[in-house]
Amino acid sequence: MDSNGQVVVIASAIRSLDYGFISVFLGVYLDLLDFSPLQLGIVLSAIMAGGTLSNIVASWRGDTIGRRRMLIAMALLMGLGGVLFPLTEQTALLVAISLVAMTTSTGGDRTAFLSLDMAILAQSGAAGQRTMLFSWYNLLGRLTKALGSLMIAVPALLQAWAGMDEVASFKAMFIAYSLVAFAGVAIYWKLTPGAESLPAESVESEPPPQMPRSARTIMIQLAVLFSLDSLGGGFMVQSFMSFFFANRFDMSLETIAAIFFAGQILNAVSIMMAVPIARRVGLITTMAASQGLANSVMILMALTGNWLLAVVFFLVRELINDMDIPTRQSYSMAIVPPEARTATASVTNLGRTFAQAISPALAGVVAQSTTLGIPIIVGSLIKLVYNGALYIMFRSVRAPEEGKSK
Repeated sequence: MDSNGQVVVIASAIRSLDYGFISVFLGVYLDLLDFSPLQLGIVLSAIMAGGTLSNIVASWRGDTIGRRRMLIAMALLMGLGGVLFPLTEQTALLVAISLVAMTTSTGGDRTAFLSLDMAILAQSGAAGQRTMLFSWYNLLGRLTKALGSLMIAVPALLQAWAGMDEVASFKAMFIAYSLVAFAGVAIYWKLTPGAESLPAESVESEPPPQMPRSARTIMIQLAVLFSLDSLGGGFMVQSFMSFFFANRFDMSLETIAAIFFAGQILNAVSIMMAVPIARRVGLITTMAASQGLANSVMILMALTGNWLLAVVFFLVRELINDMDIPTRQSYSMAIVPPEARTATASVTNLGRTFAQAISPALAGVVAQSTTLGIPIIVGSLIKLVYNGALYIMFRSVRAPEEGKSK
């Protein structure tokens, strides 16, 4: 990994500290403000819409603006969002802030941070090590995200030690969030010109010769499939899951923090398992099989009325759920020409964020008219359709390091 690859890995790990915190914290915070499931869903959708807008800019003009410039600007917006969030309790204003806050409600990154990081990381090492590089990128992010999820227990300490009331203790946490976000500006500042898009003639490796489809066609197909995946995932983002545990089982903030911390550690294990499993069965099989099992377990979690079983099913899902992340990122960067990587990463992530901008609001409508478990079941079924379609459409298309397609 070259120096630019190291920069994006470090920046992502620091940013994930915030993401691990806000994705769990926000659902509990809005529940404390007596937001309805519908109001919650609208705010979460606005967050995803902001990610969609950033990916539109990255796919349209990312390489023209410059990857470094865009990443620095987004880090500034993320810090500014943390400053503005606690200043209002009005739904409309929180929606407006969410559109520019470059944050997450899922725990995962759906902004152009990820798109630009992927393009830089894909050219920071050898092709044979690409999946491993993405695994380290996601592994370190998961570990810091786990630490971030523990931070939601801090408001209780502020209430006990500093005598703050409950709402004030929650709002104070946004200060720490902003400081971490602004640190990303200094980190991305260290990127060199080598982080920018490489012209086709300067790249030694050619597009995979076995690919019968154009890069544009592949990009569109992946974007559609990944959009379907995210549409389902948007019904059960982490902020909704924290709301689910707090509302359905009346769990304390400390208990929810412990559950999500354990889940993030299991996510890290899942990521570590991805490389050896993918080497044995292939990237596509690893993605489809692990997600199929994870989504089936989520249905069981939604159906049970026992809090302990719900937690067990949730943790089993976290153990297998993230194997598809480094494999998906590596695969999508491997099967297109190097000069098309920024566009491919941005368009596929754009599809993901656009779909997930819609589904949290739909989840809020469904939950308000039925029960909190129904959105989880609907989301899991949608994702199972994606798993099958991905395997059928791409099982014969291999990354260059996996050899010729069958």
